[in-house]
Amino acid sequence: MKKIIIILKSFLLMFCLYNYSYAAVTSAIPATASVLNEVSSSMSHSAVNPVSVTEDNQSVTSNIIQSADLKEDIKETAEQLDLVVDENTVEALSDSSSNSKSKQVAKEMANLQANINEKDEDYVMPIGPKTILYDSGWFELSKVDNASGNGLGSNGLEYSAANNVFSSSATHQARGKVYVNFDTDEMRADLFTKITLKGGTEVSHQWDSGAAGITEYPVVASTVRRLKPDGSTDFDEFVDVNSSMQVNSTTLASNYTCETGCFSKQELMDMYNHNTDDAAAEKAVFYFGQFTTVDANSLLGSGTIIVEGASHADPNANDAGTTAYIATIERLEGAGTIVGKPATSE
Repeated sequence: MKKIIIILKSFLLMFCLYNYSYAAVTSAIPATASVLNEVSSSMSHSAVNPVSVTEDNQSVTSNIIQSADLKEDIKETAEQLDLVVDENTVEALSDSSSNSKSKQVAKEMANLQANINEKDEDYVMPIGPKTILYDSGWFELSKVDNASGNGLGSNGLEYSAANNVFSSSATHQARGKVYVNFDTDEMRADLFTKITLKGGTEVSHQWDSGAAGITEYPVVASTVRRLKPDGSTDFDEFVDVNSSMQVNSTTLASNYTCETGCFSKQELMDMYNHNTDDAAAEKAVFYFGQFTTVDANSLLGSGTIIVEGASHADPNANDAGTTAYIATIERLEGAGTIVGKPATSE
């Protein structure tokens, strides 16, 4: 019975999270009764009356979940998985769920810090009987544009209202297939995008995030990538994992500094610049993705994907030039709730 309660609480939390509607959020992927029972039965327990959860999501509010109960359930799951509790994530989730509206829950989720450890590039994660696949399916990425009433980014920052990077008439899409092995405490993801740049045709990207070790619970995983115009991908070349190219309206994400092989701030500005007046513009797209799961037993995850690019005629890495460049950054966002299933049934 305890696990059943955890399942329902996790569903309610994710619906609350996803009912936050800003310009970039797509419709949640429906969790049907048959899907829930199929998945939960594979994990040796069942969801009681899942139809009442899936059909009544419009009336769900964050205060249904009691903060103390959520903390207890998460800690119990972490103990079962032999993982350390991520106290900061637990506090963020429980405080939002008990005291705030769904909009605040979503913002708290966007601010969570990753708690995974990357493995060697050539390591192959095994797919076992307790590996769960969280497949978002294709979903739309929508423009973030506060000036036109589409709201701020999920990070609270403003982005350009212009359409000089991404086509304003095309449909931009992304997809994430996240594999979490709760036996070996590992995860990896297959990531996909379909992006159309201004004046161009749709370009598809596909890549493997690589494997990472899970050491804490709830799991919070983030990844970044540089999407090239020819469909290939590479390292983003910014320091650390950033949810945006900008830190604020005057500061660009940091570049690496080294004697050889590193890109300067100026080179990064050119790399992600889409203005054809800049002869050095490479028209790359910055990609950020985040995946979070609240309870392993509930088989629910939350995914967010973001892409950005800039368009400045003459980018300059000095202070004034950086501010002017950041003002041209355009951003597309998409997010969704994901119902997991045993990876072996894929």
